[in-house]
Amino acid sequence: MRLFSLCVLCCLPLQPLWAQSFCSSPLRVGFDDWPPYHYYQQEGARRELRGFAVDYLNAVSNRLGCRLVYVERPWKRGLHDLERGRLDIVMEAYFADERARYAWFSIPYNPGRTSLWVRKSGTGEESDLASWLAHGHRLGVTRDYYYGPEITKVLQRYRNQVSEVNDVQNYRKLLLGRIDGFLGDSLATPWGLKREGLSDAVVPHTMAIHETPTFFMLSKKTLSGEFVARFNEAIVAVGDSGEQELIWRRYTSVR
Repeated sequence: MRLFSLCVLCCLPLQPLWAQSFCSSPLRVGFDDWPPYHYYQQEGARRELRGFAVDYLNAVSNRLGCRLVYVERPWKRGLHDLERGRLDIVMEAYFADERARYAWFSIPYNPGRTSLWVRKSGTGEESDLASWLAHGHRLGVTRDYYYGPEITKVLQRYRNQVSEVNDVQNYRKLLLGRIDGFLGDSLATPWGLKREGLSDAVVPHTMAIHETPTFFMLSKKTLSGEFVARFNEAIVAVGDSGEQELIWRRYTSVR
């Protein structure tokens, strides 16, 4: 019996010792409905969780030998649960000093690009957002979304021309002529426009707006700095293997 047990063990796939010790229980991952980063997709009779961040995190966890349990939460509640140690990871997060008080940040995995979206007939020739607003254009932004310090200053300077709503409201306001453009994530906005049947009516302006990388946030209550170091090594491995590029292409072909 002992010899048989040893033979079975020899045939099992080998995992790094640190993966076995750091991932003894599943990691709890918070997510909200934000396609194409994390969303449910119907596959026959089953509903599967899909998305760029989900696929990326799955690829990372496979290299770590970790199991994941995805828990649906509104974004703000997800941050609160991460701080309290009721979640281990949340996805697609920007760095903030307040968040760093209770969370580790991985190395970045998404460039986090924001574009100015306008009606197809109104692209214009302005080269930056300040010039665009100086011409009197009205802008929609997403409530509670952070656009970085430089864009925030521009928005404050032209606050009388800026309105804060949610993404879908921006789409409709643009088509009704109540705004002349809105700021939207370069990956998520095409998905939202397609869902609303507006892909042919709204396009990105050629000007560059803002780029702030996004990170995985990991709870300091439940995960160690040593785990974060291994987690970052796995992110690098996903990139070096070419899997990152395949995942990115999977979600940028919507238009």
